[in-house]
Amino acid sequence: MNKYTVAAVGLVLSAGLVAGCGSSGGEEPAAKPKAGGAAAGSGGSGDAAAANGPRYDGPAIPGLAAEPAWSLPSPAKAIDLGDTFLFAKDAQGAYASGGGSDKEPVDGTVGALSVGDASTPTTLEFRDVKTGEVRKTLTVKADRVVATTWHQGVRAVAVLTGATTESDGLSAEKTSTTVTVYGGDGAELGKITREGDKFDVHEGYVVEQDEQAGLKLTAIDGGAVRKVVCTGQMAACSFDPRNKDIDGASGHAPLITGAYAFHVENASTYEEDPEQLVMTELDGGKKVWSTADVTPPAGVELDEDGKRASRSIRVLDVRDGKVLTAWGAGVFATDTWVTATYDIATGKQVGGSSKYTYQDAPYDTVNTEGSSVFSPDRTLAAVHTERGTAVWQPADGKEVWSQAEGEKAMEPLRFAPNGVLYGTVDGENGAEDAYLAVDGRTKKVLAKSLPEQSIPLFSRSSGYGYLSTEKGFFVFPAAQG
Repeated sequence: MNKYTVAAVGLVLSAGLVAGCGSSGGEEPAAKPKAGGAAAGSGGSGDAAAANGPRYDGPAIPGLAAEPAWSLPSPAKAIDLGDTFLFAKDAQGAYASGGGSDKEPVDGTVGALSVGDASTPTTLEFRDVKTGEVRKTLTVKADRVVATTWHQGVRAVAVLTGATTESDGLSAEKTSTTVTVYGGDGAELGKITREGDKFDVHEGYVVEQDEQAGLKLTAIDGGAVRKVVCTGQMAACSFDPRNKDIDGASGHAPLITGAYAFHVENASTYEEDPEQLVMTELDGGKKVWSTADVTPPAGVELDEDGKRASRSIRVLDVRDGKVLTAWGAGVFATDTWVTATYDIATGKQVGGSSKYTYQDAPYDTVNTEGSSVFSPDRTLAAVHTERGTAVWQPADGKEVWSQAEGEKAMEPLRFAPNGVLYGTVDGENGAEDAYLAVDGRTKKVLAKSLPEQSIPLFSRSSGYGYLSTEKGFFVFPAAQG
């Protein structure tokens, strides 16, 4: 199995939920940044110093400008909402750290902010990514603040607040959770209350397990309940909020992607036929595309009946009318995958394919077999092979470069918008792991001993990089040239 668990500086999306949200409705005016680029907040400890945030004194970070655009004077974790960062502060004005959830995203981004509980108010602070200006603040009562998405993948934040109805002596005690979702501008997008707390929030829906083979999607802004049901004898499907996939036996795909949803056919080890991934319209359930209707790419082993010998199948991405897929290469080549792109309208393969044997990671709790790390513009992808990193082009499947035998094997972590690739190399003789930056197109090493906390995360809309150290929170423009 391939491991893409990204250790790092904290940073998306999960909506794992054990407790809940809701706003007290307290809204405060946004503060303007003072000259110098750093933002002045709307109150609380640390805000007064924000206009004169600390200088970054760490090592130069390839891909980023030498000086930050702005900074905060204390460590903090932020949820990336596109044009804004979302911070949470307690009653004393201290910024929240990461939530420490077991549902944190595999891409290393922040999935939740630790805010204590709803007994004390929490301030949500929406800051402009490029300037640090506080655009809006909200005072809420929250047990948990989690990153999520609204419909069509719009980045959002969910505030969860739990409530308990005590027993009257005969009835059972009941718990409920209120979910309030806010957009990047701080506007409320929707609100819903559900019994208990065993659910996730994704793409504007509350996602709940519906018996063994199904998932129930309840729109937070109202509308008909949508059920996603996997098929097969004793079929079983579940949702993993860490990578947003629906998992059915050896089939994996995004649960929701734009206007579509996926389910798994033959999602059972009791079926003779291999798993198939089926994409349907989110509204109405009409079938749009299926792996059963396309020809597997070259390099995928077929049995005597012309069916895939391996049951393993994965959809990696859906965009621009195309589906990026990964296919298990064969029965005995369990760590070897073939990646290929298909046109949704015609069902035909587009471009070539790539084939790699991935580094096995038996202790990885997230099923990421056959996955890749993609550059923000999707022109490059990096895989963690048995020899280290290999970089290929999703458009045509062609390899850009790969590590050779005898080199120190690097595990890829993430790309910067300008193509810099960050990764890690295992430490030797008990030494700590080393963090590197290389040119994603040439393999040239740009930095070989970066501190772990200096591996940045990136705002997808602006390309700005950000990181948190013991000295503060720093946001950098991309390096020029």
